[in-house]
Amino acid sequence: MTSKPHHASLRLTFAATALVGALAATGCATGPKLVTPNPPPIPKAAGDVPSTNKAVLQPGTQVVADTAEGHIKIEAGPGLRRVFDWDGMRRGVITKPREKRFAGESSKGLYFDGTPKVWKPAHGISKLRYEEGYRNFENIDDAMIWMQIRRLYYTYNNDGLVVGWKRKGDTLQVEVWQFTIDGKKPTSLPDSKGTQIAEGPLKVEPQKMHPHLVFADGHTEPYNTQTASEYSGGGASSSASASTQSQHCSWFANLFGQCSKASASSSEQTAKNGSKTSATASASASTGSSAAASGTTAANASASGSTQTSETADNKAASKSEPSNPKAEIAGNVVNIRSRPSTHSKVLMQAKQGDSVSILKQDKGWRYVKFDDGRKGWVANFLLKHSG
Repeated sequence: MTSKPHHASLRLTFAATALVGALAATGCATGPKLVTPNPPPIPKAAGDVPSTNKAVLQPGTQVVADTAEGHIKIEAGPGLRRVFDWDGMRRGVITKPREKRFAGESSKGLYFDGTPKVWKPAHGISKLRYEEGYRNFENIDDAMIWMQIRRLYYTYNNDGLVVGWKRKGDTLQVEVWQFTIDGKKPTSLPDSKGTQIAEGPLKVEPQKMHPHLVFADGHTEPYNTQTASEYSGGGASSSASASTQSQHCSWFANLFGQCSKASASSSEQTAKNGSKTSATASASASTGSSAAASGTTAANASASGSTQTSETADNKAASKSEPSNPKAEIAGNVVNIRSRPSTHSKVLMQAKQGDSVSILKQDKGWRYVKFDDGRKGWVANFLLKHSG
């Protein structure tokens, strides 16, 4: 026959087990883990470019471009793969060879339009619309007009290498073209920006990943100076953390005496801080009394000196001129000045090449400028020639 003390012992064991489980659930037993995630996956190569199609970028090369939309890099290869690097994001896709020529193409190129199979959403971008190929124009004017009609943010060099891109909702739109004029590569194009577009050997740079804290309940927090201090037990944040831990574990401490060290340490630290505060207050009061006694004597002596010092400070402040706004000139032949930093906004006026402006503020690839006659508006940065 089982004794009563044995039943009591079993009940205590079950109770202790349940309490330990509850303690673990509150997070008192374990802290968050520091985890640095792996970069998002990039699709593997899948097939070569067919001989019936013509790609602008050769495998093992890349093109880097700066447009009014910002900075972008396109990596080519192996085969049909293209990798895009923008805003610190890096995503890839397996392009498709066109079966028919795209409007205006001199040969069949590559494209992709939709949601890539291997593409983790990046800042809300989950889809891709990509075009790559050769385009022929009868004359240079037709090429310039075509880019205006496409309403993409383009940059190009004198050899006719063209890159355009923009973000549109959940879609990344990118185009890489090789322009030809009457069947030949151009040697000069108006308003070309050779310093803003460059093609060269491939240089793979994996996406930089940042560590974060993963908690027992599955939620995450960014790992930064504040959270590092809070969860590592250092500084003022550790005192707050100890106080929180004391609140979580106080019921457990009453039963088993666990987690009491954190509570006692927190209380002791609070008491020490209080004592230090009181001592500091007393010292300040004493110093204040002494200062009050000597203040009357020094007041008359410092009156004339303070007046002179004040006048000197005012003169120095007056002599300092406010920093002037950066200067620039309109670089394009005829440039639209808009109401907002977007090609979809209203055109307020047009400026001519050489017009002088002051740059008041900026928004990505756009600049808010003021003309000498007081007119103001937004202009794409690549259409400006900066002074100095």
